[in-house]
Amino acid sequence: MEKIRAIIVDDEKPARRRLRELLEKQPDIAIVAECSNGAEAVRKIRALQPDLLLLDIQMPGLDGFGVVDAIGAAQMPATIFVTAYDRYALKAFEVSALDYLLKPFSDERFERSLARVLSFVRTSRREELNHRILSLLDQIQPKQPNNTSDPLDCLMIKDGGRVLFLRVEEIDWIEGAGVYVQVHTAGKTWLHRISLSELEAKLDARQFLRIHRSTIVNLQKVRELHPHSHGDFLVVLHDGTELKLSRSYRQKVEASLGQSLYSSLD
Repeated sequence: MEKIRAIIVDDEKPARRRLRELLEKQPDIAIVAECSNGAEAVRKIRALQPDLLLLDIQMPGLDGFGVVDAIGAAQMPATIFVTAYDRYALKAFEVSALDYLLKPFSDERFERSLARVLSFVRTSRREELNHRILSLLDQIQPKQPNNTSDPLDCLMIKDGGRVLFLRVEEIDWIEGAGVYVQVHTAGKTWLHRISLSELEAKLDARQFLRIHRSTIVNLQKVRELHPHSHGDFLVVLHDGTELKLSRSYRQKVEASLGQSLYSSLD
């Protein structure tokens, strides 16, 4: 019988070693890859098309949920989530009938979880598995408000096993990073899963301005503007951070401010 092909994803080496040792006890499972981060996991899943995935949720950069988003629920292998979420959040896993391992876990708990998830692999219950992955993401991920006439006043950012409520007036500037943004505030940087354009549409345009294709700035945090080169300006924040206002966005900024940047220098 053909072996079930598995990938292990965890940013901690001891955790990967423990999962490997447990899987190696299963004669019908072959470990085809180990990944230490979400981006590597996405590449390996796409290249190797495994049957089984052991996926850590809390990882720096692209977390476990980001891996699911990148692959798409319909393309995900049977998955055991490895998590340190609290009991309240774990109810979402239980309701969705997907399995999970709560660190630290026993060998017995691992074996029960593995048996449960492998039943999907062996019976090819792909449609049901896809539905349950989507159901899990629906319940456990913090939702942002829909775009309405009222601008966003708070961001809910996943940070390890907690959700951080960050008020938008605390934000200094925002940098685009693909399907993510990096939110800079008081010397700290928070990674948040939303595109820069999506977030821009939710923010108060009177307070937050797009000054570059990859940058939004909080006007309340701006101290100075300096002509730079080729029609660009340097935007200097109160903490000394320098950002570039590109000439392609200058007209939009001038319209928002109600005056020409060059005329204000006269």
